[in-house]
Amino acid sequence: MKTVEREQKQSLAKILFLQGMPIKDIADKIEVSANSIGKWAQKYNWQEERAARTITRPQLVLKMLQELDKKISQGEWRPQDVAMVANSISKLDKQTNVVTIIEVFTAYQSWLAKRAEIDTDLDADFLKKTYHYQDKFINEQMSTTAIN
Repeated sequence: MKTVEREQKQSLAKILFLQGMPIKDIADKIEVSANSIGKWAQKYNWQEERAARTITRPQLVLKMLQELDKKISQGEWRPQDVAMVANSISKLDKQTNVVTIIEVFTAYQSWLAKRAEIDTDLDADFLKKTYHYQDKFINEQMSTTAIN
C-alpha cells in the first residue's frame, strides 16, 4: 500500500473509531486488517481520544459527587474535599462551551460519515480536512479557555 493511500485509510479509520465503530467493522469498511486498525489505535492513542470525546460534563460531575458521597459515608471526608469538588465543577462549567463544541462536532462527523456513503462529493480528503480543522479549532478553544 502506498504511503498516501495508507494515510487516507488511517485517517478514515480514526474517524470511524472515534465515532465508536468496532474495529472489525472499520477493517471491513476500509479493506484493511483488523490487526492494522488495532495497531494504529494503540500507536496513536485513539482509545484515549475517544474516551475524552465521549465523556460528558454530567458524567464527570456525577463521578465527583459519588466519590465525595463515598468519603462522607465512610467518615473520611474533610471540609476541603467539598471545596475541591465545588471548584472542579466550577471549572467544568467554564469549559462547557468547549465540551458543547466537541459534542456538536462529533455529531456532525457522524452525520458526514453516513452522508459520505451516498454523497460522492464527500471523499476521504474532504473528511480528513474537515476533521483536521475541527481538531485545530477545539485545541485553540481549549487553550483560550485554559488561559482565561
